[in-house]
Amino acid sequence: MATGVGVTQTVESTVRPTPPSGGPTPARRRRPVPDWVIGLAGVATMLVLWDLVVRSGAVSPDSLPYPGTTLLRVGELLVDPTFLTEVGHTLWAWLIAMVAASAVGIPLGLTLGYFSALNRPASSVVHAGRSIPSSAFLPIAILLFGLGTQMKVALAIYAIFWPILLNAMYGVRDTEPLMLATGRSMGWGRLRLLRRVVLPSAAPSIATGLRVASSTALIVVLSAELLGATSGVGNVITTYQQAQRPDFVYAGILLVGVLGMLLYYGFNLAERLVVPWGQAQREGGK
Repeated sequence: MATGVGVTQTVESTVRPTPPSGGPTPARRRRPVPDWVIGLAGVATMLVLWDLVVRSGAVSPDSLPYPGTTLLRVGELLVDPTFLTEVGHTLWAWLIAMVAASAVGIPLGLTLGYFSALNRPASSVVHAGRSIPSSAFLPIAILLFGLGTQMKVALAIYAIFWPILLNAMYGVRDTEPLMLATGRSMGWGRLRLLRRVVLPSAAPSIATGLRVASSTALIVVLSAELLGATSGVGNVITTYQQAQRPDFVYAGILLVGVLGMLLYYGFNLAERLVVPWGQAQREGGK
C-alpha cells in the first residue's frame, strides 16, 4: 500500500505543469541540422537544377550532358587504373608543394613575426610578393623545369608560400602581451617563451594558413596540368576535351571537386584534433 508521500510523488511525476490560460506556449528547442545533411541537400539541389537546365534546352546536351550520364562516367573513372594513376600524380605534386612551403614558410613567419626589427622591413616585400599571381611565372617555370612535376610543384609552392608565411607572422604578432609579460616576469628566456607561449598562441593561425594553402595548392597544380603539364588529372580532362567527350570532362571536374572537398575536411578535422583551442577561440570571437 502506497504511503501519502509516495502517492504525492506519483501524482507530481505524472501531472505536468500546464501553461497559464491565454499565455504563450513555450517553444520546443529544435536540434540543429547536421552539416552533412545540409551538404547533401545542396548537392541534390545542384543536380536537379542541372537536369532542368539541360531538359529546358537552354544548353545543348552536347555541351552539358545530363547529370545521370555524368555520374555514370564518374563511376567508370573511379575504376579506371589510368585515371587513378593520374590522380596520384596530382596528389604527389600537391603534397611536395605543401611540405616544402610549410618547411620554409612557418619557421620564417615565426621569426619575422617575433622580431619587430625584421617584421617591419619584411612586410613590404611579403605584400608585394603575394600580390603577384603564380600564373605569371608559368612561362619561366616551363623554361626552367619543363612540363613535368617540378613545374607544377614550383608554381604551387610560390602560390601557397605567402598565406602560410603571413598566417605564421600574424599568429605571432597576435600573441597576448600579458602572457608574454607573465613569462618574462617568471624569468623565461626567448626560447622558452617561444615554446610555451608564442607557438601555442600562433598555432590556430598557422593551421588556418595550412588549410587555405591546401585548397590553393590543388587549384594551382590542376591549372598547371590544364595548361600543358604532361601528367595529372588536369591532363586527363584536357585529353577528353580534345576527344570531344564532355561527359568524361564533367565527370573529371566533379571528381576534382570531391577531391578538394576531402582535402578541406581532412585539414579541418586535423585542425580540430591538433589545435582544439583554435575552434574555441573562433567561437568565442563570434
